[in-house]
Amino acid sequence: MMAYEVLLEEKSEQVSGALSNVLNPISPEQFFREHWNRKALHISGEADKFAGLFDREAFHRVAHNCGDLKVGYTDERGWPAHFQIRPDQIDEMLAGRKTVCASVIQNAEPALTRFLDEFRKSFRVAGTFTFNSYLSPDGSGFGLHLDHHPVFILQLEGAKRWRYSAEPGLRQVITNVSFPAGRDVLKLPWVTVSRPPEESLCEVVLRPGDVLYLPKGCWHCAQAIGHSLALTLAMESISLLDLIQAAMGPKLNTVEFRNALDAYPVAESADGLSDQLKNVMHEGLSELRELVQNITVEDLAAVWERVEQHSANAQVQVARGPAAERSRVKQPIQF
Repeated sequence: MMAYEVLLEEKSEQVSGALSNVLNPISPEQFFREHWNRKALHISGEADKFAGLFDREAFHRVAHNCGDLKVGYTDERGWPAHFQIRPDQIDEMLAGRKTVCASVIQNAEPALTRFLDEFRKSFRVAGTFTFNSYLSPDGSGFGLHLDHHPVFILQLEGAKRWRYSAEPGLRQVITNVSFPAGRDVLKLPWVTVSRPPEESLCEVVLRPGDVLYLPKGCWHCAQAIGHSLALTLAMESISLLDLIQAAMGPKLNTVEFRNALDAYPVAESADGLSDQLKNVMHEGLSELRELVQNITVEDLAAVWERVEQHSANAQVQVARGPAAERSRVKQPIQF
């Protein structure tokens, strides 16, 4: 191990991932009472608050074994876009005023793994915690958008100007949503949304040691000032649909439901579907209704707790395992 890596390792042990440290001087109790899933929160911190946790040299290291190394930009239509790059292209992209994102890096650096292992102790979640890092040259960043999961931004180096909605613009979000330039209304499959008025957005410049918490569904955009290196801590969790499908799956995995439907002569279906086929569908739906009526909250809770335990165990095993294990990307949620 190089001398620099030893120094970074020693420093990083002083960076606590405890929620109380991340939010300081705001207490976790106040955070959960006033902000969690409700309102954005900006916290100014000492410049050395996250010293030793991650830096530009670490960024170049994780670029070789992260889950996804990509460049974000705005295409000719004004929509956000990205493309994957190789680690040896990072400097070229930065020179071209593009932001480089190293995704799913929490297992690529021991310090990040330990940090998340401690951070997640304050939450019960059936899902995963991940770290992405964004390295941006002057003026680079991302346009107005919202995420389908909550995030904590930890500013490490340089500065970045953020504009964001104080409260979620959408409460029910199933995917990230971006506003292209020149568009004021977006019609999504489940809702129509309007661009938030500029004067309604909060504005802050994040500097080293600062933290910005954005609940799921908060509009935001960001632009580097000079240069910027930051970590985004994201929490992704399963949906109610995931729970129902997982609870129902074993009950539907029967011969009756999996048996291939027969083909029928044209003569039997001249006036629509065959009566025999309709009978099969009717019987299947009757059985399905009975199964749905018998599923309970306790059934769903049992699935939720299994996913929660699986996710926690997977993260602890990686955190305590050998160095080779720490370089693995996040594992998919399993039921």
